[in-house]
Amino acid sequence: MDVQKQILYNDWLNLNIHLFWCYDGKTGQNLATSGQERINTKFSNSGAWLVRKGWAKVEHSGQTTWAKPGQWLIVKPCKRKQTFAPDTEILSISFDARWPDGSLLFDEGLSETIDSDQFPALERKAKPIVKAVKKKSPNTWDLRTCKSSLKEFLYIQSLLCSWLMELSDVLNHKKVSHSGQFDIDQRVMKAVRIIDAHSLGDPLNIDQLASDIGLSTIHLNRLFKKDLNQTPASYYESLRIEHSINRLKIPNSSIKEVSTDLGFTYLSHFSKWFKKRTGKTPREFKA
Repeated sequence: MDVQKQILYNDWLNLNIHLFWCYDGKTGQNLATSGQERINTKFSNSGAWLVRKGWAKVEHSGQTTWAKPGQWLIVKPCKRKQTFAPDTEILSISFDARWPDGSLLFDEGLSETIDSDQFPALERKAKPIVKAVKKKSPNTWDLRTCKSSLKEFLYIQSLLCSWLMELSDVLNHKKVSHSGQFDIDQRVMKAVRIIDAHSLGDPLNIDQLASDIGLSTIHLNRLFKKDLNQTPASYYESLRIEHSINRLKIPNSSIKEVSTDLGFTYLSHFSKWFKKRTGKTPREFKA
């Protein structure tokens, strides 16, 4: 049964897709050890692991999903506990695919285990991504921090989209449907694109944004709340906190550099801002 949804092509243009990282080898970065198992509770991104050796397990919402060698584990993009057997080796793809309101493209029905021999194209189309990322920047945990030419960017995007097409077919076979967001006002999307391109280290002038769109501030706020369930200011703030979280997850990242990226003059101000929104100081988060 086909559970894929048909929406307007114009609506698909609102979908934001990018690759965080991709590698094929041993797990271990940023993982705490319990006995000999490796455990992580930091990540909430969309992702898929093909277990080559050992085993992998994710736990969330009272659900536990395992994968053994020869199986993919498509993880739910939520707060979760990830556990790996010692010396586990995986092919890992971490990506983001979401709508402007923050909803994820693949979410409901996950996590899911899939036998790789039933869907060989999923691995076949992942290998070029591994090769491209290794060539581009073998040590990064967030490609968005890497410099890239237009050709390199388009090539990696094309590889990711090709792989996502296979993943969509696989999840469709498992009756896991993608989400969709319909009829977003084009003035809201114009504002979203302006905010997305705005430097996260500079204040966002909402009155100027509304003027650029040709609306009053009150009208722009009203449209944002109607279509995205948040204001332009809260949308911009969510981008800032997401950026800080993703940067702090990177091994050996500097808290001071992240603070500077976001325009904070004093590290103490950044720590206070971060703790207010996450419940932890940047140092506690990295620890």
